[in-house]
Amino acid sequence: MRKNNENPSTAAPLSWTRRLGNRALRMLGIVGLGLSVSSSPAQAQAPAAQPVPQHWISYAQMASNQFEAWLGNPDDESVQRLHAWMQERLLQDGPPVPTSLVVRVWVEPNGRVGRMEFASLGQNQADADLRSIMTAQPLSEPPPPDMRLPMVLQLSLKMVTSS
Repeated sequence: MRKNNENPSTAAPLSWTRRLGNRALRMLGIVGLGLSVSSSPAQAQAPAAQPVPQHWISYAQMASNQFEAWLGNPDDESVQRLHAWMQERLLQDGPPVPTSLVVRVWVEPNGRVGRMEFASLGQNQADADLRSIMTAQPLSEPPPPDMRLPMVLQLSLKMVTSS
């Protein structure tokens, strides 16, 4: 807890997961999931924020769709193991199973994920499986050359059954 006379800049920094979550929420607003428009006079006089190019938004949506499809592929051994872990965790009295995941993704010019960051799922094998699924193949398209990275995406984790 901070004392009244302490400088806020010297207070303990936010945890990296909280900062990541805050950044993810801002990015989701940028990609159009939380965007709202206001016509109040105060808003009209405020300096306009730099608009996010539509082709960045389209690419982020395409990437999210592909990642979610990969995470739901019942034929992939890593997906089967990840979902088996999720099902096992559902049956335990531990922390709840995540239904969504915020990831920071750096995509290389060839469409491959070169780097990714996410809050641990709480088990090393689950984290490794997630990383394997997301990096096993390139996205169908490379990122736009002018796109700022990383992309911050919120992905849905849906249970699958093996075929």
